[in-house]
Amino acid sequence: MKDAVATGGNALPKDDETDVTRFRSAAAKRVQAHRARARMGLRCLTVRVSDHTVRHLISTGYLSLESSGAAAAVAIALEAWIADNLT
Repeated sequence: MKDAVATGGNALPKDDETDVTRFRSAAAKRVQAHRARARMGLRCLTVRVSDHTVRHLISTGYLSLESSGAAAAVAIALEAWIADNLT
């Protein structure tokens, strides 16, 4: 592969064809996941969570102190808290 600086910032060589099937497959998976969530009546949102909220999830037992640094664990704990308190 040519140096990215020598090719004007493009890390892909110009003579190679791009693999669009890989991108279509990833896009198809995202659409499939979106449709599955829609069938269940769910939405996927980006939410900012404060340290205070994380501490509240820990104090109420929804999140362990050890896993409080993992975004996925916080998301699962927040989802459980919402399900228990708002439904």
